[in-house]
Amino acid sequence: MEFTSPSNYRNPLDLLRRFVSTPLRTRFRFGRIAVLVDTNDFSLLPTLPLDSASEDFDTFAFKWKLVRDSDVFGHLQEPLVLLTGELTIVGMGPACLLGLDRQRRELFGFVGAEVDTKAFQEFLVPFLCRLSTEATEANRREIIEGIKKDAVDA
Repeated sequence: MEFTSPSNYRNPLDLLRRFVSTPLRTRFRFGRIAVLVDTNDFSLLPTLPLDSASEDFDTFAFKWKLVRDSDVFGHLQEPLVLLTGELTIVGMGPACLLGLDRQRRELFGFVGAEVDTKAFQEFLVPFLCRLSTEATEANRREIIEGIKKDAVDA
């Protein structure tokens, strides 16, 4: 039996790349949503307007952590979306895996080596913005429905 070596992970205890360093950080804004983006690749920084406001009470804050996984190859495929409770998982083939925690307003994404800047800016960024917008609208509806329920119960 021939033994094939595993992918060239630097830390074999972190096969899921949970602890990849994302030293690049910036803050963007679209609509009423401010996004703090952490990444390990300049090409994964969205070309959105920079957020210069320090604190805006009418703004929803999100955190995106986008990791370029240079060991994964393939192009983006049709999104497959799985919804469970507060979690949304989106798979786009081996090239992209996204996880969104709507309650915590955190999005984690792993983007493969062959996803170029154009595909990222023209498809993934609008997709991430839409996911974030839908998450804030869902949270707002849940809050309003909770307030209405409390008012009816009172």
